[in-house]
Amino acid sequence: MAISNELSSDVAVALLEQNKSPQERKQLKDIILQVHSALQKMSEETRADRFNRQLKNRAESLTDQRSLAASE
Repeated sequence: MAISNELSSDVAVALLEQNKSPQERKQLKDIILQVHSALQKMSEETRADRFNRQLKNRAESLTDQRSLAASE
């Protein structure tokens, strides 16, 4: 989530630094929130995928160890 927060902050600063009307600022705020939500979702999906890969690798490793122990 740190990456999504950092990127969202950078985007927010870049967009809101410019002189804009209140209506334009509201539109930009909505865009920033959408970007942040999308990045946060991507971060969560990546974290879940990484966790699942680690579980799979550990399970395969345990299976390999048991196979070696059984063959000895």
